[in-house]
Amino acid sequence: MQLQSPEDTHNFLLSDKGHKAYEAADMYEPSALIEIRDMPDGPAESMARDDWKFGRIDDAGDYHPDPGYVCSEKGFEKGRLYQAVYTAVGAPVIGLSFAALRDCVSWIKNGSPHLESPVGEIDTAYAYGRSQTGRFLRTFAYNDFNLDEAGRETLDGFIANVAGGMRGEFNQRFGQNSKDRNNMMHQLFPFASIKQTDPETEDTGSLHGRLDGRGSNLKIMYTNTSAEYHRVDASLLHTDPDGRRDIHQGSNTRVYHFAGTEHGIGVWPPTDNGFVVEGAERSQNIRSIIDYTPLLRACLINMDAWVTEGKEPPASEHPEIEKETLVHPSSLQAVFSKIPGSNYPERHATPRRREFSPSDGNEHPSILPPEIGKEFGGLVPAVNSDGNEVGGIIAPEIAVPVAAHTGWTLRHPDVGGDKQLLVFAGGTIPFSATQSQRLSAGDPRLSIEERYSSKDDYLDQVKEAAEELVESRYLLPEDVEVSVSLASRMWDWFTDSDS
Repeated sequence: MQLQSPEDTHNFLLSDKGHKAYEAADMYEPSALIEIRDMPDGPAESMARDDWKFGRIDDAGDYHPDPGYVCSEKGFEKGRLYQAVYTAVGAPVIGLSFAALRDCVSWIKNGSPHLESPVGEIDTAYAYGRSQTGRFLRTFAYNDFNLDEAGRETLDGFIANVAGGMRGEFNQRFGQNSKDRNNMMHQLFPFASIKQTDPETEDTGSLHGRLDGRGSNLKIMYTNTSAEYHRVDASLLHTDPDGRRDIHQGSNTRVYHFAGTEHGIGVWPPTDNGFVVEGAERSQNIRSIIDYTPLLRACLINMDAWVTEGKEPPASEHPEIEKETLVHPSSLQAVFSKIPGSNYPERHATPRRREFSPSDGNEHPSILPPEIGKEFGGLVPAVNSDGNEVGGIIAPEIAVPVAAHTGWTLRHPDVGGDKQLLVFAGGTIPFSATQSQRLSAGDPRLSIEERYSSKDDYLDQVKEAAEELVESRYLLPEDVEVSVSLASRMWDWFTDSDS
């Protein structure tokens, strides 16, 4: 159970994202522990058992026993990472979601002897999962729940968006479906769709091993943003586990990277705050402003044509080691150290091999905290001198830029942990509007006025970039004007002297 607060606090609910707590079986368990870290993969210090207890402290400072909370009179510091390990009670039944999806889709397509389908004549079924539900679909594929009880394929295709290389705790005792932070249990080998051997552990496997073993024709697209690469697990979809060489997907799989985007679809108008809880997601840069939904719409149309017409979708498009567009995170420091106010991370929390249970498989942990092993070879997209990524599907607003667009930004000191990446968040580092502003700021990147003769010139170039994506089928024709409209508001914002 990993816990973090954007403000100093005396209490933590024992759950992820405010869900129902997994209560302590024994509120005085002597072996229960809390580990404290300043980075997800950093060294841990143990919090003295006398400094915390199960229960809550109210605003008056009074203690109330409660097996669903941990509390400390000394307090928990904002931004620090607290990991609680204890014996819980009341494990719910987990894992039925896979069968529920399978059976529901089968019923919609085929009906049943007891109850006809309410829609009828449905020949194909697709699933779309974003973030947690994207991880769900990766886990669904790994366990191959796609055959119904009559041996028929249920889903014909799915798009797992912004799941990165993660799976999830969807089929284990005391699992927490929403848990998605770096260096937790869901960053597990195998990551990729083809068979691989981990050179460190000698484990062999494939995310699609069960599907491929029976010759399934399920079509799958994995789409990710720069944020999942800077979480340092998305690259493992298309490299070996040590990040030394590229791999190629099977014929039923595509992997797409939406360059320079964050986990969500951007925050507008520009701000250093997210939308979930005001102030809780404050970042050191302006948040990402890029809306990548037009790219997803093209994926859906391409998926449908793939399944119903046999029309191959565009090739996988993502950064590659061989092309030098996929690199070690530290290599980006050379670019961003020259850009004023960019605040590139000093280091990334790279996923590590973690052994939760040597006897009965990692989906049923018995070793907590886990034994920590060697790092995986996670990599990130390379960038040009402007700070924009050069591999993947590049949205028109990034191909013709008025700013650098990243999949990373650091937590603001106001919310603590200011050396950590703000989870899921990307950043925007605007170009200066004029040459004089650029020279005054010491920014080596050309200003907006040095790049474009006018707004019309800028928008014409954006439209041309959008039309090139249409030719490649990464963008729909009707979304060309959407891209131009999104770019237009960016121009107005970043050239307005009052912005």
